[in-house]
Amino acid sequence: MSGPVVRGAPPAAAALAADIGGTWTRLRVGGSGAPLERLRSPSRLNHPGRSVAELREEMAGLLCRAAPPDARADLSFGAALDHLTGTVHGSAPLWGAESAPYDLHAELHRRRPDVTWNLVNDVTAALADFVAGHARPGTRRIGYLTISSGIALRIADMERHRIPVDDRGLQGEIGHLPAMVTGSVPERSGLPCACGAPDHLASIASGPGIARVAGRLGLDAGPELTTWLPGALAARDPGARRLLALCVEPVAHMLRTLWCLDPHLDVLGLGGGVVEGLGAHYADELRRQLRTATSYADRGRDAAWLADRLVFCGPGTVDALRGAERIGHWRPEFVQ
Repeated sequence: MSGPVVRGAPPAAAALAADIGGTWTRLRVGGSGAPLERLRSPSRLNHPGRSVAELREEMAGLLCRAAPPDARADLSFGAALDHLTGTVHGSAPLWGAESAPYDLHAELHRRRPDVTWNLVNDVTAALADFVAGHARPGTRRIGYLTISSGIALRIADMERHRIPVDDRGLQGEIGHLPAMVTGSVPERSGLPCACGAPDHLASIASGPGIARVAGRLGLDAGPELTTWLPGALAARDPGARRLLALCVEPVAHMLRTLWCLDPHLDVLGLGGGVVEGLGAHYADELRRQLRTATSYADRGRDAAWLADRLVFCGPGTVDALRGAERIGHWRPEFVQ
């Protein structure tokens, strides 16, 4: 199966582009030079007491009101999304543990049939933007990994110019796979994911996951954790360093597995709130762990090898809204 087709050059400016996340929704009408509007998303994160049905109703209404008549709307949506149909499988930041499929594309089309709705997952949109800036001549496969309130990965096959998906239109929802860890560490065992299940990768390595592990370690700084942790790491605080090591380890194991299964993954971008917020502290810890040999199948990666393949993206380097505009002409299709 293959999903959206990468055709290279960005499309003409979309009448509406939107990036919908668990906290914020960003809207732009009129192309890349137009003003940007930033609104709080109708989400479980922002409105924990409201029902999923109410939140979905408000989201569809917000998007339909924003679209000009007869517009093309290019949407980046923060959810596990079927890229073949536009059906949303789930989004913990938007709708918590709700997992009943929701055909968002059909709902938007029902309300506004005059609009051409192009809907992709936000990480797919981010990948499109990352590819535009970081694909090199000879790049075979290129990926983008976001570590934020959730964790997800997308990979583009540059030789076939496609982003492959499975028969449910999915790829790379790794945040909801069981976390790969070494040894038994009680402080990170049994922690819940935002989707409701325990011991997922996102249970430990996402922003909320890091906060949960910090609480288990007795480092619970509450909402101040995101500002305390970088300073504590800079001061080489032992508790902060142990926290980072424990939460980075399952990400390092996932990358080892990824390179073992796909040795043609030539470039991988890492971004999202955790990577951006911790900056060099996160990059240095991940590189340190990846340099460590774990077996004959993984003899460790030297600094030059990692520097050639890993791109740590700072704030603004990758933009899912810009990616939605770039990806607006992609069309899901089956390929024999």
